[in-house]
Amino acid sequence: MSKFDLFDYMGVILHHFYSTNELEHLCALDSLAVGNYKNYKQYLFLKRFCNVWERVEERESKKWRKA
Repeated sequence: MSKFDLFDYMGVILHHFYSTNELEHLCALDSLAVGNYKNYKQYLFLKRFCNVWERVEERESKKWRKA
């Protein structure tokens, strides 16, 4: 059994979001920049997703610096 990886899981969530909403599969931040969303609800999802991604990156970066 492989170890859980939050980045992989978030990738699965984003892939599902794009597939379900029939959007082009891009980086979430790029999607915000180029308007790859159809409505305000999708925009908010992408915005929140990017905020969470940044927090996870910061947490992982701190782990590596401590090690």
